[in-house]
Amino acid sequence: MAGKFELRVSPEELGRLRRERGKLGERIEKLELLEETLRVLRYRYLTERVEELEHRLREMEEHYRSLVEFEKTAEEDKRWLMKVREEINRENHELEGKVRELEGNR
Repeated sequence: MAGKFELRVSPEELGRLRRERGKLGERIEKLELLEETLRVLRYRYLTERVEELEHRLREMEEHYRSLVEFEKTAEEDKRWLMKVREEINRENHELEGKVRELEGNR
């Protein structure tokens, strides 16, 4: 069985205890306000960070598409230059043959 006890305090002490209880309540309210502010700031930070990362991802995707397009163009240019080179080689052989033929006719 729980025992009961009585605590006697002076009116001044009772006033002090009540003021401290009031101060404690104010501190708790301030703490709750600070916690809410912290939650809001953290949410804002995370939201901004997500937006920043999404922006960077879009930039990287655009750069990747540009690189893929550049690679495709470079491959097409390479094939075209190889054909031009073959034509120049063929024409060079033909001209060398004509030069030999002209030199032989002298």
